[in-house]
Amino acid sequence: MRFGTTLAGSYPKLPSRAGDVNLRVVKNRRDQGKASDQDVTDAVRETTRRVLALEERAGLDVLMDGCAAWDDAQTYVARGLEGIRIAGLIRYLDTNTYYRQPEIAGPVSWKSPITVEDFRAAKGMTSRPVKAFLPGPYSLYRFSKDLHYADPVRACSALGEALAKEAAALEAAGASWIHLEEPWLGRARAEDAAAVRAALTPVLAGRTLRTVLHVPFRAPSAIFASIRDLPWNTLGLDLVEAPAGWELIPMLPEGRGVALGLIDARNTKLEDSAEVARQAARAAGLRPDLHYQITPTASLEYLPADRAEAKVARLVDSARLAGKGDA
Repeated sequence: MRFGTTLAGSYPKLPSRAGDVNLRVVKNRRDQGKASDQDVTDAVRETTRRVLALEERAGLDVLMDGCAAWDDAQTYVARGLEGIRIAGLIRYLDTNTYYRQPEIAGPVSWKSPITVEDFRAAKGMTSRPVKAFLPGPYSLYRFSKDLHYADPVRACSALGEALAKEAAALEAAGASWIHLEEPWLGRARAEDAAAVRAALTPVLAGRTLRTVLHVPFRAPSAIFASIRDLPWNTLGLDLVEAPAGWELIPMLPEGRGVALGLIDARNTKLEDSAEVARQAARAAGLRPDLHYQITPTASLEYLPADRAEAKVARLVDSARLAGKGDA
């Protein structure tokens, strides 16, 4: 069996090699009046080029652009939607990072493409498939402060409809994969099922590209029955922090895929490739009819750049060993 390889979110913006563009420095210079917005745009593009080249050298099958222009996984897209304004900093789940909280202040709608220009730029930098990235609509709702809708189902439906239009624009721009970042699916309760389905149904309906529901940090056990038969292609599971995800693999519908989160994105310790390969083989033994990828558990962005690069190399090596049956 062959195991595909891809990332599961953003990548460190800081370079690991002297002489490469340092996006953080360029942004600081812009804030001091010593650089222009165009300088930042150019630095974003060069950072994207560096990340894609790194992934290509490592041998990843499906690339991601690293979200160089994004400050977090929500704000970049939320800022582009009608009805949402961006407020102050708030802690991101149980991490030591912060994001600017979106506030739903009116009816949510999509006005024009938000991420398409970045996707097209990345796609033009490589001959390999590039996976587009969007916040999942349910998680975007849970990360936001709702000042307008009285009903979570209505709010989630509106967000799902808006992100469905962004997904359609990415599909029209040539995306063959789209990653929907949904950490709140692992925190949802059974009674949240209606809101979850209201959020995901529009964005998944009618897609011809391959859709990934990525659930870092916790397993989506409580609402799995509600999402099981929705038309997603791949379910991304964090099998390091949330071993309960193993119990879901035997219950997946036929023909689906699993992104096995076996490379720990929250720990600098490097994995043993042979052990990761053994875990991948374990998954394939549970359901040999499914399609498998090996991925990090979450975004690698908050690791030191050299460690993130080493983790990418271990990921590819693990998939090679698993595919040879050396696990």
